[in-house]
Amino acid sequence: MLTPVYLSAIVLGASLLVYVAYRKTTTLIASRKFARLHGCKPAKADRHWDPIFGLDFVISTIRASRGKYQLEDLYERLTRIAPTFTSNVLGETLIFTDEPKNVQGVLATQFPDFDVGELRRQATVKLLGHGIFNADGPYWEHSRALIRPNFIRKQVADLRLMEHHVMHMISYLPADGTPVNIQDYFFRMTLDTATEFLFGKSIDSLRPDATAESKQFSWAFDYALGVIAQKLRLGPYNRFYQSFKYNEACKYIHDYVRPIIHNAVEYRQAKNLLGNEAVLGKGAGAEASMKARKILRDADAEKRALLDKYGDADEAAKENDNDERYVFLYELAKHSGNEKELRDQVINTLIAGRDTTASLMSSTLFVLSRRPDVWAKLHAEVATLNGKPPTFDQIKDLKYLRNLLHEALRLYPVVPINAKFANKDTWLPRGGGADGQSPIFVQKGQMVIWVLYSMHRRKDLWGQDAEEFRPERWEGLLPGFNFLPFNGGPRICPGQQFALTEASYTIVRLCQQFSKIEVVPGQEDRPWTESLNLTCAVAGGVNVRCWK
Repeated sequence: MLTPVYLSAIVLGASLLVYVAYRKTTTLIASRKFARLHGCKPAKADRHWDPIFGLDFVISTIRASRGKYQLEDLYERLTRIAPTFTSNVLGETLIFTDEPKNVQGVLATQFPDFDVGELRRQATVKLLGHGIFNADGPYWEHSRALIRPNFIRKQVADLRLMEHHVMHMISYLPADGTPVNIQDYFFRMTLDTATEFLFGKSIDSLRPDATAESKQFSWAFDYALGVIAQKLRLGPYNRFYQSFKYNEACKYIHDYVRPIIHNAVEYRQAKNLLGNEAVLGKGAGAEASMKARKILRDADAEKRALLDKYGDADEAAKENDNDERYVFLYELAKHSGNEKELRDQVINTLIAGRDTTASLMSSTLFVLSRRPDVWAKLHAEVATLNGKPPTFDQIKDLKYLRNLLHEALRLYPVVPINAKFANKDTWLPRGGGADGQSPIFVQKGQMVIWVLYSMHRRKDLWGQDAEEFRPERWEGLLPGFNFLPFNGGPRICPGQQFALTEASYTIVRLCQQFSKIEVVPGQEDRPWTESLNLTCAVAGGVNVRCWK
């Protein structure tokens, strides 16, 4: 005979099962009604030998990732199956697409319906905290409002910082034809540039006598980004990935930037104190006033040292107030005194500031070293500057250089795969039905993955020579959502002009310093191969020979 306790447990269990079944049924009915309302039809589906868990897709992806052809694998699938298809991955139905209309829907026209999602935050929070890279909703809007004003033309056009670090890098490149992996130099140079732009102090990782702190920061930064990329690939299972070295790397980065951020907040508070005569008049105190003045004197001495270090390499620099050296962190501190928030925002920005530009320059030099015809055209255009450092406006007038970078971004996008999650039932305009022209239904919580590497190679969008590197195709071309190297819509990269300017400036100065840069003999036929982390670099490096 059942006791009251057991009877209650049975009733409770049965009630729970009925409730779950009811919720699933009502959700399914509502979803089907929503899909009919918007004319949605099923998208083509990838075929599986394991239709339950999709283990075949997982195994294939792991194999492609290890072999460094994951991008080509996705490109082949999207070409063979359809520009938009669904696939079962560990029991979840994911949507893959390289259709511009769908990407436009996710990034722009239906922007409120999609989030970067909790999985990205879980995978990145240890290093990044909460910032523009992993935030959604109001906090993302707040983050963008903090960061975007710091990339206005006035800051980007001040090329003194770039001149110093670019020429510093060039001074270490062998000029007698000795082989060198120039990609390694690009990643170190952009880390030096980014840390100085953000913190007001470079880690100087390029120097042969770089400090132990500098070397440790470089290692910690690279290691942490590699782990984050691995966590993102693991999706919902990223929480099971544990690494003591990763925790150590994140702690080192946070400890390194903590005093820099503290000094910036103190500087801003001192500036406010001394600038507010009303507060001082009410008895702020001589001690507080003296402390504030000392903080400002020390900070101004550092800024003056930077000005002496750079000189006036660019006329645009003279537009800065009082000819002060611009520091990103000091500007952020005007709007927030929360040191953790400032830390999170700065580290979020550092990721984009370092990797994006270095990846772009690496792929560009990979091509230039193998294409003497492209190098000759670029060299001829740069020669019009008569060997002088270019100004911001002169860089914008170098049309072949601009086309060259656009073509590199098309074939080798620095972020070749991206994804978002639907935060409610929604739809995308293409992919449904036999012809793929009908809308498709996207269920709340479903992931949509778009593959720029594939979209930028579609022959129906770019012509039959879509896989050929041809800068001339950009003459008079005005692309839309079929070309998205810096994302699009409200989440378009706020630092894209800075990245393009730094890449352009570096390549111009390389052209002015070297008569030729060519591939190391024996590697002429080596294809471009992905090194895919948060951004995409060239696997095996870019091994070249330079001549003065």
